[in-house]
Amino acid sequence: MLGNLRERDQLKSATEQDRALRARVRASEKGSQDFRLRVRPWPSECSAECSAQVAVNLIHGKWKTRILARLQHGPARLGELRRLLPQASKKMLAQHLREMERDGLVMRKNLSGRVLHVEYSLSESGGYAALHLISMLQYWSNMHLPFRTKE
Repeated sequence: MLGNLRERDQLKSATEQDRALRARVRASEKGSQDFRLRVRPWPSECSAECSAQVAVNLIHGKWKTRILARLQHGPARLGELRRLLPQASKKMLAQHLREMERDGLVMRKNLSGRVLHVEYSLSESGGYAALHLISMLQYWSNMHLPFRTKE
């Protein structure tokens, strides 16, 4: 009997937490700029691997780490990124920038007057955290991989 009461209380607590998360996500979809609220909530039974997978998925993409590395030095326009990464197509760069903006890593600033002028910069919360994640992965790679990459 006592076990059933504990299970019921735990289920009730998890349900209340889930409702609160859903409410925060709905609020974020209505225009909130808080990065933490944009990330899709995970079920309570999800382990640390899920959180790590979310973090890796944020920077997964052939050009994302290079875009973030450039943006750490200041805002940049799409044309400047295309000159810096000539192998990347305009479509792929725009797609990566849109994804990173959606995920809260990059901010898009429209400076248009008569001519279309858009700049991208790192967001305060997600962008610099992603750079920190990349530097930690780079450090781990240098310490644990048996080979060194030639640059």
